[in-house]
Amino acid sequence: MATIKDVARRAGVAISTVSAVINRSAPVSEAAIERVERAIADIGYTPHGAAQSLRSGQSRIIGMIMPTIFNPHFATAARVVENICLAAGYMSVVYSTGEDSERENQILKMMRMQRVAGLIIIPSASDAEHGARLNAEIHVPTVLLDSFVENMPHDVVKLDNVKATRIAMDYLIELGHQRIGILAGRHGIATSDDRLQGCIEALQAAGLPIADDLIYEAKFQRNDAYEGALQLMSRPDRPTALLAFSNLMTLGMMQGLTELNLSVPDDVSIAGIDDFDWAEIMSPRLTVVSVPIADMAKRAIDMLLAQIESKQPPTGHHTLYQPTLIVRGSCVPLP
Repeated sequence: MATIKDVARRAGVAISTVSAVINRSAPVSEAAIERVERAIADIGYTPHGAAQSLRSGQSRIIGMIMPTIFNPHFATAARVVENICLAAGYMSVVYSTGEDSERENQILKMMRMQRVAGLIIIPSASDAEHGARLNAEIHVPTVLLDSFVENMPHDVVKLDNVKATRIAMDYLIELGHQRIGILAGRHGIATSDDRLQGCIEALQAAGLPIADDLIYEAKFQRNDAYEGALQLMSRPDRPTALLAFSNLMTLGMMQGLTELNLSVPDDVSIAGIDDFDWAEIMSPRLTVVSVPIADMAKRAIDMLLAQIESKQPPTGHHTLYQPTLIVRGSCVPLP
C-alpha cells in the first residue's frame, strides 16, 4: 500500500510538503501542489479517503456549520442548502457546534482535511479574537449566515436584528406596557447583542427606563428561558409583557408561565423572535417577529456557489434581510 513517503519521493518534495498539500495547512507553491497531486494520482495513494478530491483539486462537498440541528430555525436553513446543493451537483454535510468555539475549530480542521469546496458558517461567537481563530482555519470560499464575526473578510447574510426587536418592543409599548421582561440571548453573539440594542432603542424612544433587572440572559436555550420566566414572573413587581429572542426561548418562556399558572394574555402578554410552523395552532396564537431564514439560506448558498465557480475573493458585503411583525392573540393592551 502506498504511503505518504512514497508520494514525497515520487514528487521530489519533503513529507511535510505533501502533508501541507493534503491538509491545506501551510502555503505551498502551485508547482509543488501539481507535483504532489500528480504523484498521488500516479501511485494511488489515498489520504483518509480524499484521493478523488485531491486529483480534482477540490471536492464537491459543501460544509455547513451551525450551533444546533435541533432548532427548527437552523434545520430550515440546512434543508434549503441541501436542496440547492443537490441541484447543483454538490453534497452538503452539516455539523453542530453546540456554540462551543473549540468544537467549531475541530470541525473546521476536519473540513479542511476533506478539502470541502466551500463553507456556510453560523458562528459561535462574533468577537475579533474568534474571527482570527476562524481565519486561521478557513482556506476555501465561505459565507457567514445569520450572524457576523469581527475582522472576517467573508460575505454575510443576516437579519436586521436591531429592527427585529425594535418593532416587537414598539408594539408592546404601544399597547401600554412599560415593564417588559426581556429573555435575551448569549452576550458576545452579534445576533443577541443587536437584538438587545433594538430593545434599548425602543425603551429610550418611549422615554422608559432601561431596567437591568428585567433583562435575563437566557443564552438562546429553552431551559434557560424557562428559568428566566420563573424568575421574572415571580417578582412582586412582575412584568406585564415578555419578549423572547428566539423560538426555543419562546417555548421555554411559555413552559415557565404554565408552571406559574399564569394565563396568556390575561396575566401577561408575550411575543417572540422567529416564527413556528405550529404557531397558529397554539392557544393563544403567538405574536412573533418572522425571520425569513429560508430566503436567507438560499441567498447564502447561491453566493457561495457563485464564489466557488468564479474563484473570486469575497467582498465582505453584508446582505441584510428585514423582519416582519406578525400580530396574533398573545398580546393585548394593558388595562
